[in-house]
Formats: sequence, structure tokens, C-alpha cells
Amino acid sequence: MVDLAITSAQEALGSAVVRAQAEEDRELTKRVRELGAGLVISLNGLFRMARTHALTNTAFDTPVHDMRVRLQALLDLLGPVHVICVEDHIYVNDVRIRFEGVVEQGIALAAELGRHRVGGITFNDVLEDQHVREMVRLFAAPAAEHNPRHTLADGLAAVGLRSVELHPIQQFKLAGDDSAEMLKEFRETYVASAGHLAEAFASVGQGRLPNPLLARRAVTQFIDAANTEDILPLALTAEAEIPPFAQHTLAVTVLSLLIGRAAGLGKASLADLGVAAMLHDVGFCMTERGATVPFSRHTRASLKVLLRQRGFYQAKVRRLLAILQHHRPCNDPLGVPTLYARIIHLADDYDTLTRARRRRPPVCVPPDAVACMAAQGFKAYDADLLQAMLNVLGPYPPGTLMRLKDGRVVASISTVRSPESFRTPLCRLLRRADGTRPQAEQVVDLAREGEVAAIVRGTMQ
Repeated sequence: MVDLAITSAQEALGSAVVRAQAEEDRELTKRVRELGAGLVISLNGLFRMARTHALTNTAFDTPVHDMRVRLQALLDLLGPVHVICVEDHIYVNDVRIRFEGVVEQGIALAAELGRHRVGGITFNDVLEDQHVREMVRLFAAPAAEHNPRHTLADGLAAVGLRSVELHPIQQFKLAGDDSAEMLKEFRETYVASAGHLAEAFASVGQGRLPNPLLARRAVTQFIDAANTEDILPLALTAEAEIPPFAQHTLAVTVLSLLIGRAAGLGKASLADLGVAAMLHDVGFCMTERGATVPFSRHTRASLKVLLRQRGFYQAKVRRLLAILQHHRPCNDPLGVPTLYARIIHLADDYDTLTRARRRRPPVCVPPDAVACMAAQGFKAYDADLLQAMLNVLGPYPPGTLMRLKDGRVVASISTVRSPESFRTPLCRLLRRADGTRPQAEQVVDLAREGEVAAIVRGTMQ
């Protein structure tokens, strides 16, 4: 039976691709910028007025009405409206808002929200005048001493504003240039990303749209960290601190970014790719007749829910196509999938092959997974992107157990560091030649010592 909703969505998406390629969505972006700037100015004005006027004062009538009108227009254009402060910048959904050189507007809103440890607001529905006044009252009140964001969220819910969601404070980059601080910040960001995924998936499960800006912020930090650190092993070591549902998604995101970087993508394109990777399995949060959407339909389910976000700017089009096509092989009769889809396909299959699930061992150890995928060639994967992935992972990807010719057993803990060290990763010593465990962690650089005798297929007891 033909799914009319999916057929209609695919037709709309196809038309959107044409428009995006022709850059005809500029008018939408311009409109969002205009309305977004007006919404921020309205919020700033209301917050300032609340310090000197009672909310029952008729002076609030016009500003409240203006704020509601602008919000309604944005809801009509975009669906749920995400107003996110990132330092002194303001974003409405994926569009950065400009204030004709008046940067103070962005700073003022960030400061007002920041008192409550809030970095952004999502409006999921229209607000009545009284709701606007109640929201302004709560934001204008002194911040709670403990857990101010959660306290404010509880206050909003208590006055009937459950459709208004609050988000934590966002930053552009990892703090500081110190390597130890960078590692700490990356780990914290990686673990926090699991919480963002939980929020996104919960929103979809409740019929709301996920906020792509939270994913984009995490992805930006992953990209920054990758400029100085080997982030794939760092991500794998952080998995013990995140729930199983997020482990696969975040691992696919990190590997997709590394493949994209090896393929020559710029930072903006990598950010779009990373957000698509984070949302690639969001369809599994939906249900059909009370049951989880099956694998065969999860990409279409993802497309169906994400298409509800209005507008067809290029980043969204690329994201949707990647989510729809990331399981399709390169020789698919429907045509070659998009670039982002081909990259995510590689990362997704590699992680699926090497990940233990529900007390079952992985299908393959990492070197065998690489060999299995390489054997598929162009039948399943883009040959150039597959080579880019091999150039990142090398013959002994992170997690590979190896027995050296001198009898030691080691585990690979690095991706490829340079063309010269392609076959010689950094490793952690697991067993000495006599079979004993080292008392302290020891790193073995195969570029300087040791030679691989065999891959260990199984776990070390």
C-alpha cells in the first residue's frame, strides 16, 4: 500500500532540492531573520519593562501583541521556533539573526536568559497575551539559587506554559588551548551530547520536533577538538558514561566527521554532516500502532517527522536526504545517494559491525570489519569515501587486539597519525610477554617498537 504521506513528503523534498540548488530559499532566510530580530527585540523590551512596570499596566499591551504576532509568523514559517543564544550571537532555528550592527540586542537577551542558566528557548505553540505576561514575569524574577533553569521550567509548567522549553547555555568553542583542558572539555561535551540526544528523541516520541541547534553546537566542538586531538579513541573511552542508545549515534557522528574531513569538507559542511549523523536514527523514536517503527521503515519515519519543520533551506535539505538515503548502496536503482548519506552509510555500517549489543559480541573485530567493507567495493560504498575511511582508521582501528612477535598483547588506541605510521598505531599494553598484566598503564608506539604477529579475535580475560 502506498504511503501517501511519504509520497507527498518525497515530492515536497524533491521540489525543495531544486529550490535549494537554485538558492531560492533566500527569501525564507531573509524573512526568518527579519521576524527573528523583531522577536528578540520584543523579548528584550518586555524584560526591561518588567523591571519598572507592573505586568497589568496597559503599557504592556502593544509590546505583548507585537511579540505574539512575530512568534505566530515564525511558527507558521518554521513550526517549532528555537531561539538560541551562543555567546553574543542569536540563532532562530538554523538562521543567525543580525541586528543591523546592534550587537547589544544579542548580548542583552543572552544576559537575561543567562541569569537563570538558560541559553535558549523553544516555542512549540502560539501564546496568549496572559501567557506572554506570565513568561515575562517568571524571567524577570530573581533566579533561583539552586538549579535555576529547572526551577524556571517548573514555574512555566505551573502557569500552563508546557509548550515553552528551556535549553542550557551554549558556547562556540572548547575553552582554552591547554591539551588536558581540551580533553576534559571534549569528554564533558561528548557525555552531555547524550543528554541532548535524549531530549531530541523524547521530543520526537511526544510529537514535537528536535532542536538541531543543540546537536550543531556539540558537533562544532567535536570538529574543533579533532583539529588537535584523536577524537575517535576519546569517544570510545567515554562510552561507559553514556546510555547504550546514544553510543551508536555518537560514534557514527564522530566517524562521519573524520571521514568528511579526510574527504576535504570544510567546517560548515562538516557541521551539517554531523547534525545529519546525530539525527540519522531518530525515526526509531516513533511508533506505529503502539510498536516501535521497524528497521525497514525507520528512515521514512524520520523523514516524515522532520519534514514538519517548515522551510527548505539547504542545510535542512541535505540533512533530510542523508537521513532518507543513508542505508542505500551506491549502486541503488534509485540513483547514487547524496554525499552526506554515503559518508553516514560507511560510519553506520562500521559501527554496527564492531559494536557489541545486548550481551552479544560484535559481528567483527575492527580489522575484519574494515576488510569486509573494503571487499564490497563500489557495490555498496563510494570507493573514494571508503578509501578516506581506511586512511583514517588504518589496518588496526582503535579497539583492535593484537599479539606482537615478542609475545606481548596490546590494544590499538589511535587512528592513523601520518602516512608513515599508517600500519603502526599507538597501543595500550594489556599483557607482558610472560602473560602478566602491567601494574600501570603503558603505551606502546608500534612506530618505534614491536611488530604485529596476529590479530586477537575475542576478549582478553
